[in-house]
Amino acid sequence: MGSSFKDCGCTRPARCPHPYSIRFRDALGRQREESGFGTQDEAIERLTQLYTEKRTTAPSVAAARRELGQQTVMARGPWSTIR
Repeated sequence: MGSSFKDCGCTRPARCPHPYSIRFRDALGRQREESGFGTQDEAIERLTQLYTEKRTTAPSVAAARRELGQQTVMARGPWSTIR
């Protein structure tokens, strides 16, 4: 699903003021990272939201997004040619 963590070197990470970050894989399978969560509960809630969104997306829509994301700029259409 993903993970939540703090990217600091504090000796007591649970009590330090640094924000939490999350790391997850998006619909295309690429690793993404978001940060700025004040508490671990907020970070886990965002991970849960992403997971639910991923599960409720129709398979045909997910396949179309995956295919579009893997195309190069040149393959998307004639308007994207660089001259």
